[in-house]
Amino acid sequence: MSRICLGTMTFGKQTCEEEAYRILDAAAAGGINFIDTADGYPMGMPDLSRAGLTEKIVGRWLTGKRDQFVIATKAGAQMSEDPADQGASRKHLLDAVEGSLRRLNTDYIDLYQLHFDDVATPLDESLQALDDIVRSG
Repeated sequence: MSRICLGTMTFGKQTCEEEAYRILDAAAAGGINFIDTADGYPMGMPDLSRAGLTEKIVGRWLTGKRDQFVIATKAGAQMSEDPADQGASRKHLLDAVEGSLRRLNTDYIDLYQLHFDDVATPLDESLQALDDIVRSG
């Protein structure tokens, strides 16, 4: 795993898909194989219909080369107008990981993280959900 991680938060907002591919290509050519993204990227979108766009861009770029990269993503961002579609509840985390896998066009995530603290959800519930995700492969 490379010592440098490429963050992708701007892909799909400040950085169009074509430019994102150029950045990803240059990073890979430079030996960077660690890519960080999140379900809620690109951040700062007033239009929730674009939530997850960054993962889709990264997923399309990864086609045919997934095994060459370490992928980190995060859950917890607001993904829709539904109040339950955010945070670190068991239901949301299980739904969120499935969404990330689909958008990233992969069957595994190397590092899955909580993006934000969720004071409305007991920590034990979040940790148990994360443990179940790991155990499920």
